[in-house]
Formats: sequence, C-alpha cells, structure tokens
Amino acid sequence: MSVILRRTSAEPHRFVSRFDTRTAMVIVSASGALPLLAIALMSPTFLKPGAFPLLSAIVAFTAVTVLSAIKIGRLTDTQFAILGSGGMVGVAVSAYLIADPSGTRAVTSMLAVVPAIAASGSPPRVTAGLTTASVLLATWLSVLTLSDSGLAVTFVAVGAAVTAVLVPVILIAALRRSLLAVNGRLSVLANTDPLTRLLNRRGMLSQVEALLDKACNSRGQLWAYVVDIDHFKAVNDSLGHAAGDRVLVTIADALRHATDRTGSQEAIVSRIGGEEFLVLTELQPRTPLETAILERVRSECDVTVSVGSVTVDVRASLDPRLSFGVAGESPHVEHVIDTIMHAADNALYDAKTSGRDRASHAGAVLVTWEAHTPEERGELAAEVVRRAMP
Repeated sequence: MSVILRRTSAEPHRFVSRFDTRTAMVIVSASGALPLLAIALMSPTFLKPGAFPLLSAIVAFTAVTVLSAIKIGRLTDTQFAILGSGGMVGVAVSAYLIADPSGTRAVTSMLAVVPAIAASGSPPRVTAGLTTASVLLATWLSVLTLSDSGLAVTFVAVGAAVTAVLVPVILIAALRRSLLAVNGRLSVLANTDPLTRLLNRRGMLSQVEALLDKACNSRGQLWAYVVDIDHFKAVNDSLGHAAGDRVLVTIADALRHATDRTGSQEAIVSRIGGEEFLVLTELQPRTPLETAILERVRSECDVTVSVGSVTVDVRASLDPRLSFGVAGESPHVEHVIDTIMHAADNALYDAKTSGRDRASHAGAVLVTWEAHTPEERGELAAEVVRRAMP
C-alpha cells in the first residue's frame, strides 16, 4: 500500500516538471481568456452585435493553444512566437468586440502578458518582435475605440497602453540580465579553484562531456596527463603553506604555458587534488605534452613534477565489437574520468618510483561513451555538477 501511495503522490510532480516557466505562463495566461465566451453567453449586451461567432473562433484557438502547450511540455522559441503572436491577435480582436469601452481597455491591458513572458526566458529577437507587435496592437485598439473622444484623449490612451506593455518588459529583461550575470559569476566561483584559477573537479566534469562526445563521434582518441608535484609535503613543512601556495600557482602557470606552446590551447587543465593536476586534450601535440610540462617546470619552478599519461580510446557504447558493458548504457562521466585517472595514476606511480622528475606512459585504455546533442549535454551538465557537490 505504501508503494502505491508514493507513486500516486509523485504523479503531480512529474506532470508539473514537464513544463518550463515560459510554457506554464502561456498555459495560465491563455486559460484566463476562456471565460470570455461564458460571459458573452450570460450577458448578451457584453459584445457588439454579431460578434459572438468571431469570439467563439478566438476562444477555440485559445483552447488549441492551451492543449498544444500542455502536450508539448516545453515550447521552442519558434512555437512560443507563433502561439504568442496568435494569442495577442486574439486578445486585440476580443477587446475590439466588447461593447463597453471600459471592458475594451481592460482586455487591452492583457496585451502586455505575452511580451512580459518572452522577456523572462526568450532570445532578444523574439522578445523584441512580440513587444513591437503588442505595442502596435495596443495603439491600434486605442485609436480605434477612442477616435471619437478627441486627439488629446486618444494620445493619452495610446501612451498609457504602450507604457503598460513596455514597462513590464523592460523591468523583467533587466532583472533577467542581472540574474544571468550573478549566475555567471557564481558558476565561475563554483567551477574554478580560487588559488590557481584552474578548473576544479566540478568544473572539469562540466566540460569534459563535450570532449568525450567529439572523440566518440570521430572515433578518435584523447590524451590524459596526471601531474603531481614531487616532495610537496616537504615544501609545506619546511617553507610554510604560503610558499606551498606559491608553488601551486607557478605549476598552474607552467601547465597553461606548456599546453599553449604545444598547440593544445583547448586542453582542459584542472586542479583535482592538493598537489595533483589533470590535463585532457583531444589533439596529440607535435611536441609531447609531458616533455613540455617537465621542461617548463624545470625552467620556471623551484620544484619538479612527475607525469603519468594515458591514451584514451573512446568508443560508442553501442559498438557491437565491444564485448563488455551493458548494451545501450553509457557510463557516467565520473566513472569514465575515474577509469582514466586509475590508468594514469599507475603510470604516475611508475614515474615516482623510477626517480621522479620524469614521465611514464600507461599505454591505451578503452572507454565507452554515448554521445549527446548540445541540448542533452546542457541538461546532463547540471546533473553532473549536482552529483559532484559535497
């Protein structure tokens, strides 16, 4: 019985989670226009003579809009623009069909809804287009309904209608820009090691999926390098943690310079532990990257490093030649990184035991991966970051 209750209680949550905020607001705002038909039936003088059939058609379109949004779940920008434009035209015509001018003005104010929704989550071009259409419709209605009231009254009405559209759009757009800026700064803080300014593990995980996707689609390889500072504990113990921090910063700078010098500018360079760094690249440098790292550290730093490297063969998880793993199931990115790290750590151990200040290569390791589209990758990145949080 308890299982049934838990499943039932989860159903509303799953239904609501199908919709993003923009689609949900379209459903709510469009549903608000449906009672107009009932009001027209209860009050015959509510509409202008002969307007009922046209209002019925508008309400039918509104119902189709609501049902379409519910079925789709998450409207694309094009779908939103089409349904939003149709909805605004429906609002404008409905307002014109109302016999009482005060009722017309009340319904005209609803023209501000769609541009405001657009400003909350649509590209600027969509927001600008819908806002322009809303302003033109509001102006047309004001001029049409108040043309007999004199130029001054019409001018004031047009100004009020346009202001009612523009103010919410400008305010919401400004708030959205501020929120995006804050989120961007928070993302940098969450994904960056504050000392070295390299990616931390969380930031590395959020970027490595694109690298795996590209290698999987091209049936290519990746190269991974684990870099560990030799005798780092002795540096901290003898010179202090401030000196240790300076060493970490100089090593990070050396890694950046080495990747740039070898043509690996797009490599993912991250600090994944106290004195341990990980470099992932999709291109085999002309000069071996481990050699460039060792030479740069020797010339610029007061310490040495050991490097463990591994070649990563990335294959699609549905590749029939692969005889292991679950068919159709791609390992999570953390598992792939752990597999790569395990192999590279073995090579690092060999470099350490062979005298340090050198590199060792572990050969090739095979990983399976299911490539994702950019949209799927964006959704999965949020899950990766959530799982990486302590």
